[in-house]
Amino acid sequence: MDPYREYQDYVVASRLLLALGLSREVLSLGQYARLRLRRRELVRQSRLSQLESLDERLRYGFWSNPLRLKEFLKRTAHAPYWASPLAFEALLFPEEQARLAYPGQAGEYYLGWLRLPHLLMEPLAFEEALREQEARAEALPLFLNAFHRVPGP
Repeated sequence: MDPYREYQDYVVASRLLLALGLSREVLSLGQYARLRLRRRELVRQSRLSQLESLDERLRYGFWSNPLRLKEFLKRTAHAPYWASPLAFEALLFPEEQARLAYPGQAGEYYLGWLRLPHLLMEPLAFEEALREQEARAEALPLFLNAFHRVPGP
């Protein structure tokens, strides 16, 4: 996976958790990169017992792990962000929203992941949903402000 896309997914998940009062942290790109390198090193050293807390902090698999999503959705069933793609995009800054190809594009992508838990027992539908997510991912630009900073004086 593209490391920038991975970071963007991390930030959106972190903003969601922050908005729901379930977290207090959004790592900078540099902080995230350092922890991802640490994770890679732990895997290389087969120190898998230390990965769980690091994976939680990195939101590793937050969107793509259907079992984790299922549990998360149970706890947050009434979150206003689930109402529509535009409601979800309230988590983005206005300039980030302006970088999207159309209003609701990011919301469609992230809300699309929420279908996975319901499709676990339907392999063909699950695979189709993953293909749709891949297509949405390809069309979704890198919209975070962190990727569009203009160097200044």
